[in-house]
Amino acid sequence: AVDNDETIDHDYYIENCLKPVVKEIRKQRKSNGTKGIKLLHGNASPHRHSYVINYLTEEGINIIPHPPYSPDLEPCDYWVNDYIKQNLTDQPDEKSLARGVSKLIKNIPEEELKKLLTNY
Repeated sequence: AVDNDETIDHDYYIENCLKPVVKEIRKQRKSNGTKGIKLLHGNASPHRHSYVINYLTEEGINIIPHPPYSPDLEPCDYWVNDYIKQNLTDQPDEKSLARGVSKLIKNIPEEELKKLLTNY
C-alpha cells in the first residue's frame, strides 16, 4: 500500500509494481518467462521514465506505445477496473493482490470479452 504522503516515482514503480509482476510472470510461465509479454501502461511520468523503459527492455517485455490521447481505450480501462473490483475480494498484501489480479484476468470468461468488443 502507498502511504498518503508517498510519491510514486519511477523507482517506486519498478520496485513495487513491475518487479513483483515480472516475478509472478516468470513463476507462472516457467518455460517462456517474459517472452512474448506486451505491456500497455499509461502516460504517467513514472511509466515513461528511461529507467522504467530500460528495466522492461532488459526483462524482455515489449512496451506497446500509448497514444497521447485515445478516448476509445478508456471504456476498456474502466471495464477492466470495474470487473476486477466486482470479482476480486480484499487481499491481505500486495503479493496476494498481484496473484489475484493475474488469475482473474487470465480467467475472464469469453462471453465477457465478447460483450466488451460489442459494446465498445
